[in-house]
Amino acid sequence: MYENLFALDRGSYVGKEKPKVDCILCSIIKNDPKVFTRKIEQNDKTLVIMNIFPYSPGHLQAIPINHVEDLGDLKDDELKALLKTTKRCIFLCRKVMRPDGFNLGINLGKAGASIPHLHIQIVPRYLKEPEIKDQEEIHRIYLKTGLNVKTGLCDEETFERKEFLKDREYIVNEDKDTFTFAYEKPYNRGHTVVSPKKHYGRFEDLPDDLVFKLFKNVIEIEKTIKEEYNPVGINIGINEGNIPYASEHLMLHMVPRFDPESGFMEIIANTRVSIESLDTTARRLRSRLHRI
Repeated sequence: MYENLFALDRGSYVGKEKPKVDCILCSIIKNDPKVFTRKIEQNDKTLVIMNIFPYSPGHLQAIPINHVEDLGDLKDDELKALLKTTKRCIFLCRKVMRPDGFNLGINLGKAGASIPHLHIQIVPRYLKEPEIKDQEEIHRIYLKTGLNVKTGLCDEETFERKEFLKDREYIVNEDKDTFTFAYEKPYNRGHTVVSPKKHYGRFEDLPDDLVFKLFKNVIEIEKTIKEEYNPVGINIGINEGNIPYASEHLMLHMVPRFDPESGFMEIIANTRVSIESLDTTARRLRSRLHRI
């Protein structure tokens, strides 16, 4: 059965009149007094804020300073800075809030993005209520603690799923450090995963050069999915830790979104109806990738 995340604070966001500005995040960057925020850090490349209508206590957002609406629009130095800031956000939240895991997400296009300006959601998840729930107190502790950097250790174990997938011809693309495959339990046709070959369980433990390579692959596959499937948007996300649907090995999911896409089987029976085999998905993406 699907999980329910009761985010009661977001009730005041749904249907709420938004500030009359061109871009809320650009306005925060410019310190526009019309837009309330809980800012953590801002530098020449990135901004970190608390989500004022959080999915869970401690919810953070990592944002590029330049207004872009797609990962592929970021310059390499901007992408590297954004990913490094995201890792620092996770470490800060883990240190202060002690969650059981994280959902990391990016919504592109008509895939749940209410703010076009690209941003990465860092949502801590808890198996029981956290000790600190007040947003102002969390903000104060975040500011006091600061965005310190933690470097993880590399586990040399190779991801076991790789050989299984290769036998089934689900792999779309690979290099010496990463591989991309059609996900075994797809939410939609074209659901693809980008993953490191070495075993990592936490996003902040990934070396900076590897996380950059993973996201360059994500950008390449995002373009491939758009060319091949013409979705209305794409959800990009990671589930990690001791939470529902998290895998022991880190995986970046890329889920194309279509309109319409849900019927009574999904809504009532919690059963996804797949209209394309995984072999076909992998073959279509491989073929398109080699033409781009």
